Parts: sequence; C-alpha cells; structure tokens
Amino acid sequence: MTRAVIKYHVHRFSPLATLVLLFATMSVCFAQEPNFLKDTLLSTTDYLLDTTYQSIMDLEDEAYEKGDLQRLRNLTEVHINKAKNESNVLELASGYYYRTIIEEPELAIAYSDSIILVTAQSDHLEYPTFGYILKAIIYYDKGDYQLSMQNYITAYNLAVEKNNLNDQLTCSMAIAAIRNLNGQPHAAADIYTRSLKVLKKEKDFENTYYNDYMILMYNLALAHLRLSQLDSSRQYYKAGIDKALSNNDKMEYRDFVLVGAQLDYYEGDYQIARDTLLKYVFQLEGKSKAIKLYYLAKIAQYSGNNKQAITYFQQIDSIVGASREPFDNIKEVYQQLVMYYSLEENQKREIDAIEKLIFFDSLMTSEQKGIIEQATVAYDIPYLKRQKSKAEEQLKAKGIWIFVLGSMAGLAILIGVYLYIKAQKTRTKVKELLAGSKRPKPPSPNVEEYPTSVPKEIRDDILMKLEAFEKSDHYLSKELDMAQLAQEMDTNTSYLSTVINHYKEMSFPNYLKDLKITTAIDRLSSEPELLKYNYQGLADTFGFKTGESFSRAFYSKTGVYPSKVLKELKQRQIGRHL
Repeated sequence: MTRAVIKYHVHRFSPLATLVLLFATMSVCFAQEPNFLKDTLLSTTDYLLDTTYQSIMDLEDEAYEKGDLQRLRNLTEVHINKAKNESNVLELASGYYYRTIIEEPELAIAYSDSIILVTAQSDHLEYPTFGYILKAIIYYDKGDYQLSMQNYITAYNLAVEKNNLNDQLTCSMAIAAIRNLNGQPHAAADIYTRSLKVLKKEKDFENTYYNDYMILMYNLALAHLRLSQLDSSRQYYKAGIDKALSNNDKMEYRDFVLVGAQLDYYEGDYQIARDTLLKYVFQLEGKSKAIKLYYLAKIAQYSGNNKQAITYFQQIDSIVGASREPFDNIKEVYQQLVMYYSLEENQKREIDAIEKLIFFDSLMTSEQKGIIEQATVAYDIPYLKRQKSKAEEQLKAKGIWIFVLGSMAGLAILIGVYLYIKAQKTRTKVKELLAGSKRPKPPSPNVEEYPTSVPKEIRDDILMKLEAFEKSDHYLSKELDMAQLAQEMDTNTSYLSTVINHYKEMSFPNYLKDLKITTAIDRLSSEPELLKYNYQGLADTFGFKTGESFSRAFYSKTGVYPSKVLKELKQRQIGRHL
C-alpha cells in the first residue's frame, strides 16, 4: 500500500461509526518470516544502500501488501540508515513513517515524534504537519479524543501557515468528526459545509478529489442525521451512493448503504433498515458494529421482540465493555440492561450494568467537556481571528478598518461570556417552560369588541366551534388547512380568518402551530415514551410534515430548541431510574 492510499484509509472518519485505522495491533497479526528470507535480505543490504529511495520504497510497499512485516522492518532499517548517512531529512521521515504502520501504538507515537523532530525546520509543504496527523490518528484509534484533537489542531495550524489546502481539509474533517462524536453536531456540520464549499471551487472536484468528496458526503449525511434533519441527510446520502455506484466502489457503496439504513430507521421503515443492517453488521467490528447493533435492538423493541433486543444490548456490552469506547446511545443500552437484570433478579449483572452506566456517563461528560473547550479555544477562536483579519484587510481598503478592528477585538473578548450567558438563559427557559410558568397560551378573546365585517351570529358560532376544535386533537392533522376547517365549520375562509386574526391575535398558520406546540410541551412532559422519538417522529405525532419544521416552530414559540427540552426530560428520567 502506497503512502497516498494509506493516507486516504486512515482519514475516513465516520461520526456514528468507529474509524477503521491501519495501526491497530498489526505487528501481531502475521506469522514470522522464514529464515531464508531474512538471510536473503541481509545479504543484499549493501546493494540496497546503493540503490534509489524509490526502489527501497517499492520493496517496502510490496512487503506491506504481502503482510511480510519482518521484511518490512528490515527494509525500513536500510531506508533510515541510508537517509542518515546522506543527511536526507525527508527520506528519514519517510523511513520513520513506515515504522509507524507496523509497530504497537506507543512505539508508533514515538516514531511520529521522530518525524516531527527531524522535519521541524523543513520548508516542505507537508512537514512537520504529517507527523502530527499520524499522532492524531493513533490517539484516535486508542480512544483518546482529546490528544487526537490536540494533534489535529496543531497540524491544521501548520497547514494554514504553509497554505496547504489539502492538509487543512484533512484536519478540518477530522476535527469535525471528533466534535460530532462528542456532542457538537452543529459545529461539525458547519465545518463539513465550509470544507465542501472550498472543494467545489476546484475544477471537476467530484472526480479530481474523489476521496475527499466521498468523505464529505458521508460525514454530512451523518451530521444532519444526528441533527434530525432527515431531508438534508438523505440529499447527501443520495449524492454519495450515486457516485459510489458510478465508480463501482464497493466499500463506499457499503458505507452509504448503512447510512441509508439509519435513515430508514428514523423514517419508520424498520423492516428495510433491519434487512440492510443484518446484511452488513457482521462485516464490521468495534464501535462501528456496536452502533449498528443498537439500531437492530431498537427495531426489535419496536417489533415487540424484547428478548432479541436484550441479546443485541448484551452484544453491545461485550464490545464496549472490552474496548472502553462508548457512543452516543450507550447510556440507554445500560439503562435497558439494568431494568432487564432487575426484573430477572440477577443482582450481580444488575450491579455490573449500573457500574458501567455510571462509568460511561462520567467518562463521556468529562471527555466531551474537555474536547468542546479545546475545540473552542484552539480551533474556533483562531478561525474567527483569521476571519477577522480578512475582514480588517477588506475594510482597510475601504478606509474604515480602524472601527472594525476595535469591534472585532471586543468580540474576541466577549465571545466566551456571551456563550456562557446564552447557555444559562437557555437552561432557565427550559426549566420555566417545563414548570409551566411560561407555557405558551392563546390570548383571551375580547368578545365585547368584534369586527364589523363578520355578522354577530356568525362570529359567535365560529368562536363556539373554535373552542370545541381546541379541545379536540383535530388540529394535529398534517393535512388540515383553512379551507378544510372552514368547510367543517360550515362557514367561509374569509370569516374564519377574520375571527382568528381578531380573537386569537394571530394568523391561521400560527394559530395551528401555537396549538400544536402547546400540546407538544404538555405531552412530552407527561408521556416518557415520546422521549425516544427523533424529530421526524415528533413531527408526525404533533402534526408537522418534517422534523425541521417542527424544530423551527418550537423555537419560534418557546425561544428554545426542542433538543434542549428533550435533553432535560431525559436527564430527569435517568434520575428517576437510578
């Protein structure tokens, strides 16, 4: 495998699946080389020292492809010694690179550090950036997302300094993937979108930058899936799967098919999702397999097959318990197992499940907090500063740069305070909303005043029918419009619109949204089973056509997104279970 091919494989980040890295315990996966091969290699050492680096690398690639790792080790020794003798820094780094792909993680990190050290003063476009990228990949594989993020940010800043757009794109996508995995899907989606915008500036970008394009389609589909923006997610999924089919790329096709299975699940097509997941799940391993098993478990629950669901949850436990690599829904997995073992009166396994629930909850909370802070301080703020510099240069050319300089400097100081205050206000709003102190209510009609355009007897009849309408659940229908309601109330749309505008003090569409959102808040607070729904499921329940339209209406009415309310209610449910 050549270096270019390896770089693609190690940077295939998947927000809802484990990254498949090539550095995982490869040195113990192959048998030892026969002695006669060692002797053959050693007898040609002098020859190899006199040959070209390209010839040595061809032999190294060949040994790697054959899994001949001892021969590869010997070849890298020749490569490194030749580079040292000739004081060739870049070839020395290349020799160390080959060692990172065959050694255990700790030693691989040491070789990555050697690459960084010997190329620290290099003017080459890719160094020492590449050494930090290698370290980031190894730490990601070890599950240490904070150190992985730290090295990717360092690599990104070096790529910016050297104006290396390819490495900037690589690091940005990796940073976005880690943020996505640690509770920042909005930030991840923004980074992916910016990266796609940059890529689209290149000629024939879909083919010239095929690998980068496919990674972006894959990660954008998953990021929007995490945000319950199913229409957007399916748009990127379709673009990716169509491109994979046109290129006859079976690996990409499989990955996108699995994204499609997750979309089918959230859209309620459980049987289709189940068939797809079962076809591919056993080709996966680690966290990626655990995540797909979670969807199979949830489908089994919805189908009433709780025994099969528990079997899947137990398989997830065996994977995650061994790897210590949790994923978003791991707390629910252990909550289900705690309840199951409690009902089975298996106290030993119940205690074990509770301990794991507590462990992973605290682990994810502390890790996510550290990663979010790290990303904000080391990535977001420098990015804002670069944007600020660009803006200042543009405004300076127009003669008003001094004013903007002071404004942007103040923004950099206030951004942390603003985000903190905003988060506190959001939490307060959520608690008040759930407590009922700021529950949205329709205004009380002033029946003493009425529009002259509607006869009094018709007005009274419409108001009486509206009162009955509000006590029903008919307003939760997705298809209901003013013409239909007017017909059902035996009046016309003009009278109905006038009465609603006057007495409800809002337009007909806002009147319906008001009723739906008020109902949503009441039922979410009193019906715990609704907390399992995604945005599309909630939209279906409360009469909205899409999850995005439900989210917008909820925010417009309450000032907070439904995700904040759902999070608070889920935390209260967990507290009651424990």
